Parts: sequence; structure tokens; C-alpha cells
Amino acid sequence: MKEILLIIIVLFIPFVYSYAQVKPTAPAPADTLKRVEILNAERYGYQKKDSLTEVLLLVGKVILKQDNTTFYSDSAIYNRNARFVEAFGHVHINDNDSINAYSDYLMYLVDQKQATLKNKVRLTDGQSNLYTDELEYDVNQQIGVYRKGGKVVNQTSVLTSKEGIYYADIKDVYFTKDVKLEDPKYHLSTDSLLYNTTTEIATFISETFIKDSAQRTILTSEGYYDLKSRNASFGKRPIIHDGASTIIADEVQADDHTGINILTGNAVYKDSAQGIAVLANSIVSNRNDRTFLATQNPLLILKQDKDSVYIAADTLYSGKLSDLYRELDSLRRRDSALQAIALQDSLLAVAAAKDSALRKQQAALKIIASRDSIPAMAGARDTSVRRQDSALNAVARDSSVHGLPQDSLKTIAARNTLLDSLPTDTALKNIARRDSLPSHADTPNPLLERVVQDSLKTIAERDPLLGVSRSDSLRLAVKDASAPENNSSFQQDLPANTTASQDSLADGLVREPTTVNTQNDSTDRYFRAYHNVRIFSDSLQAVCDSLFYSGKDSIFRLFQDPIVWASASQVTGDTIYLYTKNKKADELYVFENGFVVNKSGENMFNQIRGNRLNGYFKNGEMDYMRAKGNAESVYYIRDGEEKLIGVNKATSDIIDMRFVNKELNRVVFVSQVKGTMYPVSQVPDQDKHLRNFKWLEDKRPKTKFELFGN
Repeated sequence: MKEILLIIIVLFIPFVYSYAQVKPTAPAPADTLKRVEILNAERYGYQKKDSLTEVLLLVGKVILKQDNTTFYSDSAIYNRNARFVEAFGHVHINDNDSINAYSDYLMYLVDQKQATLKNKVRLTDGQSNLYTDELEYDVNQQIGVYRKGGKVVNQTSVLTSKEGIYYADIKDVYFTKDVKLEDPKYHLSTDSLLYNTTTEIATFISETFIKDSAQRTILTSEGYYDLKSRNASFGKRPIIHDGASTIIADEVQADDHTGINILTGNAVYKDSAQGIAVLANSIVSNRNDRTFLATQNPLLILKQDKDSVYIAADTLYSGKLSDLYRELDSLRRRDSALQAIALQDSLLAVAAAKDSALRKQQAALKIIASRDSIPAMAGARDTSVRRQDSALNAVARDSSVHGLPQDSLKTIAARNTLLDSLPTDTALKNIARRDSLPSHADTPNPLLERVVQDSLKTIAERDPLLGVSRSDSLRLAVKDASAPENNSSFQQDLPANTTASQDSLADGLVREPTTVNTQNDSTDRYFRAYHNVRIFSDSLQAVCDSLFYSGKDSIFRLFQDPIVWASASQVTGDTIYLYTKNKKADELYVFENGFVVNKSGENMFNQIRGNRLNGYFKNGEMDYMRAKGNAESVYYIRDGEEKLIGVNKATSDIIDMRFVNKELNRVVFVSQVKGTMYPVSQVPDQDKHLRNFKWLEDKRPKTKFELFGN
């Protein structure tokens, strides 16, 4: 036995002298000493070198305990005087059954409760694991620190850094120096990061770069990301690149589950593929359905090489045309189903009236049969017949109260046959219950056609940008949308090369195009602008209450008191369609109360009005315009030297205007001309201006910086 003990002592002497030569401090008072209990060891040894060196040697399944902390190892040295424990092989610290640490080596300061673990260190709270080669762990505060590189593994997420501090009680890990987060869905790199292993929330405290599996990148210096809920908040003007889209703002709230981003404070939304940019103080964008809503002084910029278009309004909204068509179709089907239910109720009421009339008819026939069941002579039969006719007439009169014809039994029978042929209650319920009714294009059905038209009216009244501005122009958006297909007089106003424009106008806003690529087609896009709409480009300016723009046909639809300025000309009307090509003005259509004013001099205005106006541009400048329907004009005539000759006031069925160098150059009256030429000094005041003349130059945006003016 003595030989075995001597061998153990000899084996442990190198460890004792290598780790115990630090000058021990004076022993603490007895009441401050922390007791270390030896719960188990297969073999024990003892060595006392001097009064300051007293060592216990423990070998084999060693278990020590101090307060709520338990230590396990293959072997250990306990220096009672220096108050430290060294443990070797399969070291395990169980701290209050909540934190567990593992390593190959442990140095533990008993009184300070400070542990240093080395070689294959792992610290775990049951949910995540921290791996490093060297860890300092404060048992009192449950804080672990590594300075030579480490990583935290939490399910599929792996966070690495050169240095880190782990706060076990609150489950926070503070990573510093070359921090990287690797996840199947995300890659993150930064210099400093705070991460909670329970909530899986990463908090950014320095410049951070994030890239997700969809190749979206985020650059931010402040905020957090919740890996569980996939919600995030970014501050200090983060920059997010998502394919062709870029968003920048003072703050961004992002929900990757719904795809919604909320931008606040000097927000910018850019789409390089479509050549658009949106500036606003508040923008809500959805990356899943490619929509955005901009408020608080929004500005939309349609970029082009030399003459970008700027649009300001109280509210701007953009979405996919294909989604809009589906929404409209759903509304039409719903309204048709509601109409079917109403029809069912009407038929049930008729059926109830029919049943009541039949019961009365049967009662009358029973009375007749009981009286005339055994006629004895021809006279009696004649009397019976008269009685029967009289009863039937009474039934018919009584049936008229219920909406049935006052006619003979034959008519009543025919009426019953007609009612019996109507759809059954079950069939009507099936029609009403279905999500989609059969297309009215397959089988002509006047009732369903009327329902669809009523539906479109309702939709238009709900949202003026779907086709109308107000109730007074509702008929324009619905009726005029199909006018070019059936109105030859309108078609003859269009140049030969405007087939696409005719089709676009015919399509209006409610008919789905034959082919739409809903994935990456840049034309599958529309814009809405609500209230106080102001448009500026170098060649054209406009104001109106609301606007709809379709990327499919490149048409600006202006509603409610629209005004368009092109060069020196002002155009007004109830509704204006402005066609563009390569984002430049190409054609102009004014529906109802069209009015063109061109300033000829001081207090002198060339004026033309008509029910409709059709205008055409060349290189973005007004080239030709036609007024149709009760057209009127006031025209200041000049000679070749631009000297004023007179003033011509005339009416005609059609008036053509030609422009040269942005100025009205020639007026041509096509048919049914009536007019008067006045010398300039003799023009009556009432003939200087046409009815409803207004010169609205004060409302015209002079520069893009005036778009937010009143």
C-alpha cells in the first residue's frame, strides 16, 4: 500500500510544482473560506512540503463540489493553502444544473470561483454550444470569456469570432473581432455582434453585412434580426439590395415571412430594371408581390437618358398588372354570384305564387266537379260548362293578384310549364356557391353581361384610378374604353402607325392582356397616384387629382380636372390619356370638354375646344392636334413676319392644329365651318375667350423642385 501511494506522489510532483509555484497569498480568514467537498475518488494521496504547501492528490472518477457547482475529472490536485484545484482528463463542470462545461484541463480558484478551461472546451446551456480552446468562466456571475477564437452552434446557426463573452444567466453572447454568422438561409459578417441563444436574436452594434440565400444583401450599423420569426429592424440608414431593387432609409423594419419592408425617414426605393426610383418619408414595400406604397411627400422618378419624368402626389402605389387583373376578375365573379342569389330569391317568390294559384285552381275544380259530376241532360251540361268557365275566370282574376296572367286554363298551364322549366333551388345554390361562374364569352348571356357591367361600375366608383375619376366621368372610362373598336369616326383620327395605341385604349383598365410574364416582365407593372398629382419633365408638365400608369401600354391616365402643358400649350378636359414611347410623350387623348390654349402674346390666347381632342408628338414636342365634336376656336392670325393681322372666331365639326417650333402655326377647319374674322382693334371682349376659358399657368410646375408647391 505504501508503495502505491509513493508512486502516485511521484507522478503528481511535476504537476504540483509546475502549477503551484505561484506565490500563494496569505490564507484567508476561516469565515471567508469556500469549502470544497471531495465526494469521490478511487485513490487519494497527500503531500505537505511546508506550512504553505499542502496538497491532496485525487485519482479515478474524481468528484468535487462547492456550493451548487460540481466538478468531475479523471484526476485532480487540490492545494488547500493556495486555494486552487487543478483537474485533468474528461473535465466536467456542472453549474447549478443549468450550465455545463467540458475540457481536458481545469484550473479553478476556489475563493474567487474562477475557472480556466483548456483544450477542447465546450460550454452548453442545453440549447446551444460554445466551442473554444481556452475559456475563462466565472462561476459566481456565470460569465464565460474566450480570447483565442471560438464559435457558438445553435441548431443550424454557427457564430464564430476571435473573442467573445458568454452571459449564461441571460443567454447572451457578445462577439468581437471578425464575427461571422453562417446559417443555411443567411451569411453575416461584422466586427461586433450581440446574440441571444434562447431568442435567437442577433443585435447589430457595428457595421454589419448580411447576405441571404436569395442573394439579397443588407448593410447596416444598428438594429437586430430575429432568426426565429425572421423579423428584423435596421437603423442608421441601412442599404438593402434585392435583385434589381434597392431600398435605403433612416430605419427599415423587415419581415422575411411576409416579405414586407417598412421604410421610414428619407426613404429611397429604386428598381434599376424598370428604371424607377421613389423618394418619400414613408414607404411600405412587399418583396413577395412586388408592391409598394409611398406616403409623406412621395416622389416617383421614371428615369430616361435626358428627360426623366418626376411625379409627386399625396400617395403613390405600385403593383403587378397581372395581380390587378385577377383582383378585378374575382370582383366580377363575386358580383355575378350575388346576382344569381338575387335571381334565386325572385324565382322562389314566383314559385310560391304559382303554388298558391294552383291550390285555388284545384279547389275551384273540385267544387265544379261536385256540382256537375252527374249531368242528366245537355242543358245541365251547358250549365256546368258555364259554371266551370265562371270558376276559371274567378281563378284567373284571383291569380292576377299574384302576378299570373288573367287568361284561360290553357294560358295558366303554359305558365306552369314555363315555371317548371326554370332552374331548381339546388341548381341555383350551386351557381351561387361556386367560386367562378362560366365565362360569359363562351355562351352569350344578357343577364350576366349586365351584371358584369354593373360590377365594373361599382369597381370604378370604389377606385377612380381603375378607370374613372368621379361619377361624372364614369361613363368615359367604361364606354370610351371600347369606343375605338366600334367607332369608325374615332379610328379615322388616328395615324396609320397607332395600332398599338388603339388596342391599348380599347383594353382600358379592366381587360387582361393576352400574354403577361408575371415573373420578370418589367411591363407587368402599374402605378397609381392619389390627390394633388404633379408631373414634371423638360418637355411636358401636368397636374390632376389622380393618375393611373400601366407599364403594358405606357399610358398616363389623368383624372379629375387634369391639365397638361406641352411647350406653350395648355390642354384640359374631363379625362386625359397621355401615351408615351420610350418614356417620351407620343399621343394625347382628351375625353369630353377638351380645351387647348396656346399663348400668342400678352393677354392673347389661341383657343380650341371640342368634345374630344387627339394630339400627336414628334420627338417629345407637340406636332399635331385635332378637335372633334362641336369644335370652336379663337385664333390670332399673323403674317410671315409674325405681325398680327386679325382674330378669327369660328366653329366647325373638326378643327386641326399644326405646331412648329413648339408654337401653334396653322389652324385648319375640316367641315361645316362658321366664323368671323375681326380686326385686332375691333374684337368684342366676349369673343376673345371661348366658354370656360382658363389660363392656369400659375399651377404649372416650372422645375422638379416645385413639385411639392401648392
